[in-house]
Amino acid sequence: MSAAGLTSTGLGYRIPSLGWRILAGALRLIPMVLLLVGLPGALLAFLLAHGIAAPLSILTVTIFGILICAFATARYIGKPTRLYGPLAVATAVVTLLYLRVILAASTYTFSLPNSDFTLTFSYLELIELLLLVPTLAVAAGIVTTIEDLRAERERLPFDFPP
Repeated sequence: MSAAGLTSTGLGYRIPSLGWRILAGALRLIPMVLLLVGLPGALLAFLLAHGIAAPLSILTVTIFGILICAFATARYIGKPTRLYGPLAVATAVVTLLYLRVILAASTYTFSLPNSDFTLTFSYLELIELLLLVPTLAVAAGIVTTIEDLRAERERLPFDFPP
């Protein structure tokens, strides 16, 4: 193992050690939690504090945000292993479920308290387009899982070049 925390396999690729992958995963986890849990939760709390009904509950946003963050971090840490494909599928499936929950509430009616002002808008098309990304990620995770079962170390020189 070198000083950079890379393990040279002698086969043309260098895999970061488990400790380095955990450290990098934890460093990636911090902004993900802020973006997927903290920011949406704060925005929904702000809306509720001002008497505006939120399209989703804070609990829903928090649970799905934590699940997506946990699976994405586990996927990153498990990248050089056979678990990468199933973890990629799990991350994409949780993301798909979250987007389906958002899709169910895709038409939102905003009305100001103590006023006759009402604004209705729909973000259905945007969510439908966003559903393409995790759908393709599920397919990619399945292909990666099959490839890892067929030829275990075939993708490692591409993922971890020398």
